[in-house]
Amino acid sequence: MSGNTPRTSLRQGLRQAPKANQPFIPDTAPARRSHLHHANASPQPSTSPQLHPPHLAQPNAHYPVDGWDGREHKVPMSTREVATPGNRPGLFLGAYERSKVAKQPDFYDPYFPLRYLEVPKSDHIYKRAHYGLQSGIPDEVDFALYHLVQISNQRWDKFKFEGFPLLAETLMEKAMEISILCAGVRWELQYDFRQPTDRPNVLNAIRSTRDILEKMNRIPVTLPKDTLETYEFNHLLRNVKEATLVLRNMVLLTENAYYVSRYAHGLLRDFLVIMINIPNQPRLNEIKNDALDIAEEVTKFMKTDPEDPLWISLLQCLESSDRAHVVRALWALTHFSTELEEPETNSAMDRTPKEKLQQLYYHTLLDLDKDILSGALDFWYQYTLRPENVETVMEVFNLPIVFVPRMVALLSYEGHPTKKETVLQEEKVAPPPSEIPRVPPELLKELMELSEPERSSRWLRCCFVEDPECEITQIALWQAYQSRFADPRIPGGGVLPAAEFIKNVSTTFTNAQAQVINGPGAATKFIIKGIRSLETAYTFEGFPYLYCKWSEEATPPKKCQRAFANPTDLRSHVFTEHMNLQATDTPGRYNLDQAESPIHTCLWDNCTKLRSSGKSADTAMVAGHVSSHLPEERPADAEPPSSKRPVLQERIVRKWYYMDTPITETGEPLGVAYKAALVLRNLARNLPSRKAPQHDGLSWKKAAFLSHSSKIVELWERNRSLRKELAELLLVIEKEDDY
Repeated sequence: MSGNTPRTSLRQGLRQAPKANQPFIPDTAPARRSHLHHANASPQPSTSPQLHPPHLAQPNAHYPVDGWDGREHKVPMSTREVATPGNRPGLFLGAYERSKVAKQPDFYDPYFPLRYLEVPKSDHIYKRAHYGLQSGIPDEVDFALYHLVQISNQRWDKFKFEGFPLLAETLMEKAMEISILCAGVRWELQYDFRQPTDRPNVLNAIRSTRDILEKMNRIPVTLPKDTLETYEFNHLLRNVKEATLVLRNMVLLTENAYYVSRYAHGLLRDFLVIMINIPNQPRLNEIKNDALDIAEEVTKFMKTDPEDPLWISLLQCLESSDRAHVVRALWALTHFSTELEEPETNSAMDRTPKEKLQQLYYHTLLDLDKDILSGALDFWYQYTLRPENVETVMEVFNLPIVFVPRMVALLSYEGHPTKKETVLQEEKVAPPPSEIPRVPPELLKELMELSEPERSSRWLRCCFVEDPECEITQIALWQAYQSRFADPRIPGGGVLPAAEFIKNVSTTFTNAQAQVINGPGAATKFIIKGIRSLETAYTFEGFPYLYCKWSEEATPPKKCQRAFANPTDLRSHVFTEHMNLQATDTPGRYNLDQAESPIHTCLWDNCTKLRSSGKSADTAMVAGHVSSHLPEERPADAEPPSSKRPVLQERIVRKWYYMDTPITETGEPLGVAYKAALVLRNLARNLPSRKAPQHDGLSWKKAAFLSHSSKIVELWERNRSLRKELAELLLVIEKEDDY
């Protein structure tokens, strides 16, 4: 700008400052819209130069500044249309859809070029970790391993080796750097089978290294036993642990286990052998456990043989002092080749050393360790499937005394006691009384001293009891209450109204309910469900009143029917008032001297024992007989008797007791006992038919099982879960041998 330009020209195009105390109102019109466009014009800006006035093309045009208010004048500009997803969505649809779906390369080709692998942008952390691990840059490797641990732990079901070529190989190569810490040697991977692998630290990554154990023996271990570590040592050890953990987490998915055992089987075998044979130090124990976990998942897709270094390494773990090593090694050994399309016989198992067989038998003695016991029986089941192996068992163990008794003892392992009942005769109890018991004068006197509703509650407790199987009509209960306590001289009888009385019944007996039963036709019955009448009234303390059943000598005979709260009062009443005996100074004792004339007899409840002989003068004899009708004295600390109805017919039940082993949801047996039954069945089938020396000319099958047959029959009867397997075993034992 020229120096002669007026000062005001510097303010061209700027808004004027608002006046004092005047609010500023900004311009809200679109900034890109030209003032030449009319309201009815098309919203698309025109690019034709003929629509612009001539003065717009003059760069030195001046505009008044002093009178500009920010609304009337706008800065002129030239606009052009730009295609965007908003105004031209059709142009961007293909690109948008292509960004959502990545190409699907042939992941099963382990050498697929990584530049053709496309991962959605939302999964960029996967690519970053994948590439960072392969870069070898320490910081990138730390970053990658940290995030791979998190991903394999949280997204293990979505994280697959097939989507990240060479990831499994890179992780295994990183994990095998444990040899740098243990022996100061880095393993070199040879993928060209034409190149020699004679050097101790070279591995055949394609076909696996058959002499890897010899190579490891030639490399001395330099790892000290102390726990003093440098930063570099700790850093590398952490990387090894993380790489092994990622592999362990990923192979828990069956697809990953199959992929790595199919497309990296050579390197996988060498990797497992190296990790399983690392020195036994606490700081390396986690690595070995993870390696054994990996072996458990991948051996089911792998073949083996007696000279297989992996098989030999797993067998050596059986002698470990670490329980976790033994359990995982057993699972890995028994899983070999089980998931192959054409499963082959595990020839390596057939040549198991005898000392290992003895160790496996010792593992069957660990009753308290279910995992080791179950793993050992899995091995024995597979081992005894072949007659040749059974011959080896006969050489190593004394079958009738050592091996078979142990398997028979395991048939009751984890047996759960159960009981089955069959009712032969149902219990019958006496029917409830049809009448409400009368209230003795002694009890009525005590009740009349109470006020309502306490009086009615006391009366209910003395004459009724809860019984869920019984009921009584409301009208019968209300009438019995009125007849005993209503006083005609008092308005209302001095008793509760019917509604309040029925409500008080439910308050007194918590399980009693007032119900309405619609009978046949128009009949409707109102009942109280859950209570029944007692045979006799009870005292406030819960003891039944004792009634005197002595009949007076009259025509017709009339019973005394006086009621007493305790046996002592009843006995005193009978002896003094009915037999006219004189009481002595000793309480409960009476004068039993011979009477001058026959005046004594028994009139208790129509007793006929002494009536045929007539009256007697032998006071002691008659009093002793009458005493047999009377209740015994009640101890001071006696508990109230039960108010249950007497049983007329006892319930007869036949019971069977079982010791069933666990079963699945479909009813199939499982567990240690089931596996022991299968081992015994294999032995019975595969034992040789020749005579057993030193067993009285019996065959080997008879010699091994004859003394245990009765025990097996007993277990067959008590263990319903194993009846099928034990029945097959007994049939094989009893089958005659063909010589």
